[in-house]
Amino acid sequence: MSTRSPWIVSRSVDLSCITFGWALFFFIPYQLPTYATQFHFLAITFFVAHRYFTFPLVYLDRVEFGRHPIIYTITPILCILLVILCYYFRIDEPEMFAIWYLFNFFHFVRQKYGILRIYSGKGKWGHKQLDEWVIYSWSLAGFFYLFASQAEIEGRLMHYLNLLGVEVLYIGIIAITIGWVIYQWQSKEGKVKPALQFLAVIVLISAINPSANLAMQVGYTISIAATLIWLIYEWRSPNPLNVPKLLFLLSVVFMYGIAPMLSADAMADSTAFSHAAEYIAIVGLTVQNKKRINAKNAPLLSLSGKHILFFTVLFLVIISSLLYGLKHFFFTGFLIFTYGTSFTHYIFDGMIWKLRRPSVAQEVGTTSTG
Repeated sequence: MSTRSPWIVSRSVDLSCITFGWALFFFIPYQLPTYATQFHFLAITFFVAHRYFTFPLVYLDRVEFGRHPIIYTITPILCILLVILCYYFRIDEPEMFAIWYLFNFFHFVRQKYGILRIYSGKGKWGHKQLDEWVIYSWSLAGFFYLFASQAEIEGRLMHYLNLLGVEVLYIGIIAITIGWVIYQWQSKEGKVKPALQFLAVIVLISAINPSANLAMQVGYTISIAATLIWLIYEWRSPNPLNVPKLLFLLSVVFMYGIAPMLSADAMADSTAFSHAAEYIAIVGLTVQNKKRINAKNAPLLSLSGKHILFFTVLFLVIISSLLYGLKHFFFTGFLIFTYGTSFTHYIFDGMIWKLRRPSVAQEVGTTSTG
């Protein structure tokens, strides 16, 4: 894929999978609740299956696996053992769900930020910290709206947090926030990263105000201000307006900032499907570029790159069938396996998708970022 194109994959794939892939999964359940169950099933199927696309990128690429062979070997085992221990010591629903949901939220947002950085690289213009600010601010503002509005999705999360006691929870949050800020100030960069600084402020405010209303209001105010600054910076670009990047940001603003006000359930399904569709599209692009750039390092992946759509659908069908079969015959095993591989997926993603590595940037069709 030529770096001259402002699109990551192509116009049709970007719009249908990366930018607006979530739209049907939000608006149809929101406007036509009778179809909500069917769309929920599809969203969860794609979401659960998408994480297993990570493993071929690790285990079928000799160079990638060779970077950290021990970590790539023991991490899945340790994650599954950890989940088994959690269930053994009675850490069951909603506790496991709460931990998993918070991991997912950060994982979703981090992927949005990464995609925005890819668009910045494609357009040869963008400010790393502004991209970080605008993505994290809208995501956290919407997250705190769910808590402040007592939306239906927050019940399971708050249930476990409330068991700790309000005083213990607030003292813990404040202590973690202060420690986090001190650690960042003493880091080699010598400053607090904007996203972490914003997170620290919002968490501290939410600790002071139990209803989180103030956190929500401050969050949306900062989000709007950050977006205006971001738009001004983009407008100053010497290059033509990066329309794909602008559309992608608008989709993030709606999905994380506005959708929580309309329907928490529809938002949950649409963000889950959006995350999966984005990931699958970018993995497909990466596999195709591996075939072109480093075929000898990943021969099986390169072979699938010749018929990427067919093998993508086939992989989805096989993985989904195996998982639903496991769920039907051994539900506890299904929970242990899916939670364990989910945490493994988070770790592996953080290791392989680093745009500052020239090889990774080349495989997604952009330039390396600092």
